[in-house]
Amino acid sequence: MRFAVFGAGGLGAYYGARLVDAGYEVSFIARGPHLEAMQKNGLKVISPVGDVHLEKPQVTDQPADIGEVDVVIIAVKSWHVAEIIPVLGPLLGDATVMLPFLNGVDAPDQLASTFGEGSVLGGLSRIFSEIESPGVIRHLNPAAYIECGELNGERSSRVEVLADVFRGAGIETEVSDNIRCALWQKLLLVGSWAGLGALSQSSLGVVCDQPELRSLVDQAMDEGIAVGGALGYPLPDNLKQQMWDFYHGVPHDTTASLMRDILAGRPSELDAWNGAIVRFGNQVGVPTPVHQFTYDVLLPMERRARGQL
Repeated sequence: MRFAVFGAGGLGAYYGARLVDAGYEVSFIARGPHLEAMQKNGLKVISPVGDVHLEKPQVTDQPADIGEVDVVIIAVKSWHVAEIIPVLGPLLGDATVMLPFLNGVDAPDQLASTFGEGSVLGGLSRIFSEIESPGVIRHLNPAAYIECGELNGERSSRVEVLADVFRGAGIETEVSDNIRCALWQKLLLVGSWAGLGALSQSSLGVVCDQPELRSLVDQAMDEGIAVGGALGYPLPDNLKQQMWDFYHGVPHDTTASLMRDILAGRPSELDAWNGAIVRFGNQVGVPTPVHQFTYDVLLPMERRARGQL
């Protein structure tokens, strides 16, 4: 099975490296100093579950150099999806599947609207990893979880085969019967606190420790759960407790990529996180005041980072 990883950042490079280490052919699509470092020095993954060093990874910035593959793992930022759609063609054959690992819930439908729902799976990942320096990925937590499934909820042999491939590479993987619901839960997991962390310039641990911030996160959870329920997602009754348990189980100094990007003056996934919850809330008539406030206050910084202010 041949893979292409479009977006060789902390997430894409980690999973791609694990697949290469398990014997699969993987081509990485990267850019800038990270691409140059991978071409010159290889790709290093430093991880609490075992390091990997690919001395000569297949890496390029041109999808046409790769040709058709069986699976395209898409691991770019959410706002890049529209940008990469026009250049995905050389990677796609009649049976190629695209597996987006992005925060938010919009990417599968963006891809399906161009290539057809039959070419796209839904996917999510729970991993804390980042580019420590060009060509070097730092995996921060002793876990890397993947969930994937057909967008229509059917069980399919192609998803089962793909899940077995990931498991064989040492990656915890589950097949979902309702990947859209799972994606919404993942959105709430990050969206309920990340924007508030950016506003307060606080890590997740600090957010959880401060009663005032904790209360706002709790309200944000309620808003997202209400929107998800109105959309018809069968969310578990104990979802809030699951999220709080997860928050308390990660390192105290954990920060979200949205917060890091905003505070560094870079474009962020604000529209795909808090913005999406507000947008879907408006569609189904569910108020989302905490998410709306968070989005509105962060929006000038987002527009400034994009050169719009």
